[in-house]
Amino acid sequence: MTRWHFYKRNFLNYINKESNFLLISASMYEVKILKDLGYLNFTITYHDEDEKNQFLDYGFKENINLFKSDLRDLMFKDKSFDYTITNATIHHIDLPHKAITELYRVAIKGVLVIESTDSLIMRLATKIKLAEEFEVSSINEDKNTGGLLDTAIPNYVYRWTEKEILKLLKSFDPKHINFLNFDYASDLTNFKTRDNYIENILLKILIIMGKIFFFFFKKQQNCMSIFIDKTKIKKRWPNKNY
Repeated sequence: MTRWHFYKRNFLNYINKESNFLLISASMYEVKILKDLGYLNFTITYHDEDEKNQFLDYGFKENINLFKSDLRDLMFKDKSFDYTITNATIHHIDLPHKAITELYRVAIKGVLVIESTDSLIMRLATKIKLAEEFEVSSINEDKNTGGLLDTAIPNYVYRWTEKEILKLLKSFDPKHINFLNFDYASDLTNFKTRDNYIENILLKILIIMGKIFFFFFKKQQNCMSIFIDKTKIKKRWPNKNY
């Protein structure tokens, strides 16, 4: 399953088509996917002026359903949208935990995040250079863009675990017990090919073996979705004022 198939599956599983949601750092490709799926009522954020012009040409209206906003400090009031959503953007910033709490703050019904998972397999993959620890591939040297906060410095690929998300929410909102769903998929399309023919053959064999392994050990896959369902939130201390 590619990351985009995983993306579509999570949207259809968790996000109601009539809902009003915020999509962080949207790409035009993402927007077209959502339109094709029947999602019409959403707001997007951007960080690049060229992207802004594309969205304006596509029919978005600035400061109505198109905003330039920092994921670490969203410009919206608490509970401004039914859902807040981001895909493969948090690992490009310097305060990933702050980003999660901002998405949580702005959402009424839920938060959907799709990022990489911090599994033993992914740690091994980075050690043997099958996956990147710092995302050099995200840099556009000609335009001097990409990477950490679009500064053309390769960003650290921050990968998540279920336990880390649970601890973060307990720290940020200790008054409430949150209900979370986690899902996993293996997107092996980003594993780098080698110049050597034999190494490429071995890589293909390794990918086939990985697919078999992931069938039995789902949490070792490299894609992770985190859905925080705020409709099922409960007070941690129902008989207390705090």
